[in-house]
Amino acid sequence: MNKFDENNGIHLQTIVSELKKFAPLYLADEKWDNVGLLVEPDISYINTILLTNDLTEPVINEAIEKNVQLIISYHPPIFSGMKRLIRSNWKDRIILKCIENRIAIYSPHTSWDGVENGVNQWLTTAFGKVHDDFDVTPIETLKMEQTPGKNQHILTIVLPGTGESIQRQLNDVSGAYIQSETECLHNNLPSKQLMVACSKEAVISICNIFKDNIDIFKTIQIVDVQKPLDANTGYGRLVELKQTCTISEIVEKVKNLTSLKYVRLALASGKSITSSVRTIAVCAGSGSTVLSNVRADIYFTGEMSHHAVLDAIHRGTTVILCEHTNTERGFLKQFRKYFMEIWEGKMNIILSEKDKDPLEIV
Repeated sequence: MNKFDENNGIHLQTIVSELKKFAPLYLADEKWDNVGLLVEPDISYINTILLTNDLTEPVINEAIEKNVQLIISYHPPIFSGMKRLIRSNWKDRIILKCIENRIAIYSPHTSWDGVENGVNQWLTTAFGKVHDDFDVTPIETLKMEQTPGKNQHILTIVLPGTGESIQRQLNDVSGAYIQSETECLHNNLPSKQLMVACSKEAVISICNIFKDNIDIFKTIQIVDVQKPLDANTGYGRLVELKQTCTISEIVEKVKNLTSLKYVRLALASGKSITSSVRTIAVCAGSGSTVLSNVRADIYFTGEMSHHAVLDAIHRGTTVILCEHTNTERGFLKQFRKYFMEIWEGKMNIILSEKDKDPLEIV
């Protein structure tokens, strides 16, 4: 059984709230992606998180060995609908092991791609500092559909004891409803954490209810605000260098960022390794769709189809391929640093030692 000291842990829903605050789930491509809390076993408090790009069997065994309570897996281990869980299927075995060992799973995937300081923005750091060395814009700007009457704010509130009388007050607030209730400890006393979906007007009403109760008021957090998306949010990045580089220099910069000895290079027709570069189109993972028809000197991505590469080089664009996960995994170090600063060392966040790209050059 996975053991931990819940007196030193942080509530799972609080961690989920911070994850959503960093990268709201509405940034994900909801047409096909599967993001958010995917497995929620019988566990409330977390003190050890494992970060991984892919949740494979070696990674889940590592998590069990290291007494992990939450795995943040960039790629969702549950992608399409599951009709049964059987041990003869390796993906099913992973989910079963998580449930048996009380390990939760959260997957951000394309929400991390689309957020301003996410995976794609990290890839651009290969070329220096934004504004100083280059300008950058998203390739696909995200647009949010504003549905009339849609609840656009999520609040968390911690109430002492059962909080029944206060809950009745919340139920009377127009435009608000309680999504979930979770038992927790607050100031070492039994408490209840509520997640409340509400309109902008309801946020004000709720804050007014608790403005004279400072203990409760301090616990209120707006954890998921569906605000209008700005010009820095979107998939892929188009980099325009302030000073030109050669293709050879760009290749070395990519290797330094990804810690790769080798990358795959397809030179554009009529170009050489010393040809100059001004614009670079970047896309984490698979770039064929996002990068198609983008005018740039170089495409920098994980993988593209054979025919997409042929099309690019005949249109004058050189292609650098690093393999799919090698353009994603390095971001986990940046995210770990960000999360450790939030919890000020109170949370043990570890990078998987078993997670790796399945392809290698031999």
